Amino acid sequence: MTIELRPDSIFDLVAPQKSPIANLPASISCFKIKNTSGAIFWRVRVGKKFTGGSVILKNFASLGDAKEWILGETQKLRAKPGSLIELKALAGNAAFRLSPAQITEAADAFRRLSETSLTLTEAVSYAIQHACPTAGTLSVADAIKAAQKAKSGGRPSYRADIFRRWRRLERWLPPNNRKAINTITQTMVRKFLSDCDLNPEGERNMLRNISVLFSWAVDHQYLKENPCSGIKVEAQKSDEPVRILSIKEAEHLLKSALTTLSLPLKTGKERIEKITVQPGDLIPWITVGMFAGVRPEEAKLLEWHHIDFARRHIDLPAKIAKDHQRRIIPMEPNLIEWLKLYRPANGEGKIVRNYRWKFQAFVKSINFSPWPKDCLRHSYGSYHLAKYENSGKIAAYMGHRSSQMLYERYREVIKEHADIEAFWNIVPP
Repeated sequence: MTIELRPDSIFDLVAPQKSPIANLPASISCFKIKNTSGAIFWRVRVGKKFTGGSVILKNFASLGDAKEWILGETQKLRAKPGSLIELKALAGNAAFRLSPAQITEAADAFRRLSETSLTLTEAVSYAIQHACPTAGTLSVADAIKAAQKAKSGGRPSYRADIFRRWRRLERWLPPNNRKAINTITQTMVRKFLSDCDLNPEGERNMLRNISVLFSWAVDHQYLKENPCSGIKVEAQKSDEPVRILSIKEAEHLLKSALTTLSLPLKTGKERIEKITVQPGDLIPWITVGMFAGVRPEEAKLLEWHHIDFARRHIDLPAKIAKDHQRRIIPMEPNLIEWLKLYRPANGEGKIVRNYRWKFQAFVKSINFSPWPKDCLRHSYGSYHLAKYENSGKIAAYMGHRSSQMLYERYREVIKEHADIEAFWNIVPP
């Protein structure tokens, strides 16, 4: 039969008999009764003095079951989390404010918590903080939209890249987790990074970029803590020096950029266009990288009015710098000669236009593919350090936070002293 714990009522009551269980605590009684259909069962009544609140009635099919529930004398149907007497001793009157289902649930919670170092109170506090964010629940799609508005500044290429990574995470997430950003755990982030199948550098970049989204959610109280925190990506260390251009390669690169070339190039789905690169289209972009260490993405956004020929320096504004820090980069004499050739009369506009396709056509035409990543900037760092031996200044020019990277990556790359002078003497023909 179904056994339930319920408040006292007038239903099914018959005249009580003397309690058949000896030595019961005050306010607890047990007696045989018969319901309206004639069935006999045993009823235990727990009074207000024992519970400190409402009267409790519980029916049992046998006297042994009733005695077990009260005193816990046998193991056949042992009550959870213990007998009535044990429950009173352990929890006091508070235990009787819980329903049987709540008591069973609490017992299971204690069992599961025994495998951890958490108390039930700590576990509940943690769940409330993470499952019920202060600002409410926000879907991943809405979080991305809001974070996009917040990051309206910065370089367009950076914004496009970081938003693409956020969307990739959203598509990967199970449907239920897309509904609430606060349900995303560190374990899920680790699984996402693993499924992306990236090299250590790519994985580190992905982690850094998706962490920006979670940081926004934390700042706006949609998330208690950033699930990316504490995740470490194995560093990809290499003893190989950075790839720099030899004097012959640098001269060939600039000489090729001075000629007109026309090349068919696939610019879209099944669409091939003829790309023409005029003399000087890429010269400013190449030379500010090779002789001033400007990053490729920064050079694409650099404008002619940022180049101060009178003061002989490039004033790279914070809005296009990768680290959002303004940099003043002195110009070497040979760089000035190259840039003066293509400076527009009004001194306005970007130093390179339609960069993407022109650069691809140029690299393909001179058989310099694949293009060594950051080879222009690396060449500047190596040849400049070899000539001036001032790591502090060049770190500032290149936008490094310290000179440690310069010594780790650029030191002793240039072996011949003649190459140092030759590099800074590469001038227009």
